[in-house]
Amino acid sequence: MVAVETPRRIEGEGTSEPTWQRWLAATPCSELSMAQALAPSQRLVVVAPHPDDEVLACGALVAMHAARGGEVVFVAVTDGEASHAGLSPPGRCELAAQRRAERLRGLARLGIAKPQVHMLALPDGDVQAQGGLLRGWLLFFLRPGDVVVSTWEGDGHPDHDSTGRVTQGACLRVGCRFLAAPVWMWHWAAPADARVPWHRLRRLALSTDACARKQAALAAHVTQLTPRSASVGAVLGPHLLARAAWRHEYFFV
Repeated sequence: MVAVETPRRIEGEGTSEPTWQRWLAATPCSELSMAQALAPSQRLVVVAPHPDDEVLACGALVAMHAARGGEVVFVAVTDGEASHAGLSPPGRCELAAQRRAERLRGLARLGIAKPQVHMLALPDGDVQAQGGLLRGWLLFFLRPGDVVVSTWEGDGHPDHDSTGRVTQGACLRVGCRFLAAPVWMWHWAAPADARVPWHRLRRLALSTDACARKQAALAAHVTQLTPRSASVGAVLGPHLLARAAWRHEYFFV
């Protein structure tokens, strides 16, 4: 008999916050300190599939590295123009512009006054088809010794999966350390889910200031926090916002 994998569904409320909190409190997870994550002299490169993913994935890590004078560079894979279904082409262009502005406001709130953002403008929702372009750009841009963060390749959103997979491959080729951040995984997965490589999971304790900055940065993404229509809620619902307020960030290493 062939096992059928349960779909990675990111609709609805997902696994509840109390369920994760109980399980994470009872389950050993190796700690990742800032010293272990990256040195102050190392460049941190964040490859974000959409605006707001740099905050959801590693906003506090970014804030803590910037606070100690570390260099942080952002690769904006898409402009997030497909987050609202049914928009006309002009409407998608307007949404993309709004989301680019939200990204810059959010990065400023993380403590980066003049963010270095490289905008690739790949089509939102179709990163997989443009994976070759993303890979070529990363191979040109990355340096040996960089620490690179992107979304985990099994995260459950096709752009997150493709971006994570391509970024990990580029890091192996160039000689960079790669940290894969679960974002939507916490939504569709359940504690001890066999599809998740829990043995690779590490947790980074966050400073109070970094947590506050992460929340302020996320609040800048107004288009994602506002209901999309009278019948469709916000992209970032209460369940996801609760997970973004955790006192740890998690990475697969």
